[in-house]
Amino acid sequence: MRRRKNPYSGILKPVLVGSGPPEVSCILIYDIESDRLRTRVSEACLDYGLERIQYSAFFGKLSRNRRQELSLRLQSEVKEETAKIRVIPICQSDLDQMWILEQVSPDKPVSPDPARPKLRIIPNTA
Repeated sequence: MRRRKNPYSGILKPVLVGSGPPEVSCILIYDIESDRLRTRVSEACLDYGLERIQYSAFFGKLSRNRRQELSLRLQSEVKEETAKIRVIPICQSDLDQMWILEQVSPDKPVSPDPARPKLRIIPNTA
């Protein structure tokens, strides 16, 4: 039996869609009623290397493929339950302008100066 040659071989080449770095910083936030589901979602975020920045918010770098994988995993975890999940990519120029406001705990004073504000801005060092 004679094999036919593919007339399109060598013509189609993979083309990168979009531009920018392979990994981008992302914020993942969610609003989930079920305690069990909330725990499973947070464990999935930690499995993908995201850092918890609030109770229902995570931050880290993910490639497009890893974002898709995580989204599919979260979709399979949620199934028919009520959930709102957002994965938001953030560009580096926005991160460079980020302000972090952190509450200073009264039992762990940072400085003896009582005039120092309780909320302080931490410049982004990333």
